[in-house]
Order: sequence, then C-alpha cells, then structure tokens
Amino acid sequence: MSNIEEQNLTEFLLEVKAKMANITLSENEAINEITSYVLTNTGKFIRSKIIFLYGDEIGVKKSKLIELASAAELIHLSTLIHDDIIDEADIRRNKPTVVNKWGIKKAILYGDFLYTKTFQALNSLENIAISDELIKCAEMLIDGEFNQIRIKNNNTISLEQYYDVIEKKTAVLFSGILKCIGIEMKLSENDLEQLKQLGLSFGKAFQINDDLSDFNKSEITGKAEFKDLSEGKLTLPVILMLEDLNPNQQDQILELIHSGEYVAVKEHIDNSNSFEKARIERDKAISNCIEYTERFIKLDRLDNLRIFLKETLVA
Repeated sequence: MSNIEEQNLTEFLLEVKAKMANITLSENEAINEITSYVLTNTGKFIRSKIIFLYGDEIGVKKSKLIELASAAELIHLSTLIHDDIIDEADIRRNKPTVVNKWGIKKAILYGDFLYTKTFQALNSLENIAISDELIKCAEMLIDGEFNQIRIKNNNTISLEQYYDVIEKKTAVLFSGILKCIGIEMKLSENDLEQLKQLGLSFGKAFQINDDLSDFNKSEITGKAEFKDLSEGKLTLPVILMLEDLNPNQQDQILELIHSGEYVAVKEHIDNSNSFEKARIERDKAISNCIEYTERFIKLDRLDNLRIFLKETLVA
C-alpha cells in the first residue's frame, strides 16, 4: 500500500472512531466514562478496513462507508462486551474488560446501551436493505453465542458444529458488511452472493487464525496465551487432534484442559500435526478470499488487497 493509500485509510479510521464517539455520546457521565475507555481499546478495526478497502474500490461514497463502518463496529463492540460477561473474561487486548473494571451490572447495561446505539446508527444509513442485512447479522451473532454455550456445556464439538459456530459468531458480520457494500452500489444478486461468500471465507480464515494465535505468546498476538482454552472453548487445532483419538485418549486431553495443563495440551497438538492441519484450512480460506476478490477489484489494484489479506489472516 502506498503512503497516500495508507494515509487515506488512517484518516478513514479516525473518522469512523469520531462517528462512533458521536453516536454513543450520552447525558449519563457513567456511560461516557465506559465509552471513553472502550473506544481507546478498540483493536485493529478489521471490519472498517475491509469496508474501506473494498468499498472504495467498488465506488461507494466515503460518507456512506463511514456510516456503514460505524454501525458494523458498534455491533461488533456490543457482542464483545456480552462475550466477556458470558466468558467471565478479565482481560481483552491486554487491558481489563468492562465487566472486570465496572462489574457485571454495569457491563450488561452498557452492552444493552451499545445495541440501542447500533440501531440508531442503522437508521442513519437511510437504506432499509442495508439495515435489514445488519440486523440479520446481529441476530445470527446471538444465535451463534447460544450454540457455543450449548456446545461448551456438552463438553464436545464436531467439525460441523465448529464451522457452524464460527460462521454465525465471526464470519456472518464480515459477510454482511461486504454484501452491504454491494447493496449500496445496486449490484446484481449474483454479485451480492459473491461478496457474501468472500466475507464468509474471510471470517473463516480470521477465526482459524485467531484459534492458532491462542497458542502463541501474548506479546506477539496481543491476546492472552491459552485464553480460549482457559474459557473452555475447543478451538480448531484441539478439535482436529481429538478427532484422531479414541474415547479414552480424548478424555485424557479434556482432563488436561480442565486442569489447566495447557502447555501439555499444546505439546499433544504439536505431536498430532493438528496445528499444520489448521493452517492448511486457514490457507484454503485465504485462497478463496483472493479468488473472490479478483472478481471485483481491478488487476492493477489486486496486489494491495492480496497483501492485506495475507498480513491480516496469518498468525
């Protein structure tokens, strides 16, 4: 990406953050205190980057992209607040979570506040089809969380269940925002479907990459090592390993997880070659992203998006 393109993206992200701050401004100072804290710890704004990079190439007006990105980030942010409550998580992006810092009651209320502000943002889009698409995404995110809780309680997960959860909890919002770009430009149903599939492939690669990062040092990933395992979540490398074990061996691995013996679990995954299997699945999804991207982006602009995809989706 050239210096000018980097600058354009940086300016866009600053405008999205300013828009989010404006949308979430409240007369209640306690709410504003949490908002200020949350908006200084918002992560990499991957969804906004996708909206800008693809939307700008396809020809969507910048003002529309800012509105769409703000709504998408608020949906994502509200789900993170509730996820941390459900998971009883203390740390997110190396900082205390809202529930850790302000307690469960204020965290629940703040998550609800963000949802109401999300719908306010959707109203500002002035496009019912886009609003409907993002509302569907929000519904599926909740459905995915319910499925994940059910699977977690059952203490087992198949590959089919895993991919269903990550589609609803992660990929659906990527899919939705890309489809919304196409809706804004009045693209054909076939093009909308291609954008949807691009988003699903991106979300799949993104989640598998996040699964792999659970076993890397936090200073490398910005995510606490073994965070998912400590919350009882069975990620793709673990699932792939368990699939090759007999029931007794599976029980032994699950006992190691419950006992917090995460280094031992990592060694078992290494020995089973399941990390490499997971990387292969991630790389297939990245290849699909690139293939779908080539259908929408001019040849002389493809290299930048290829680099973005690989840098974003490889741990």
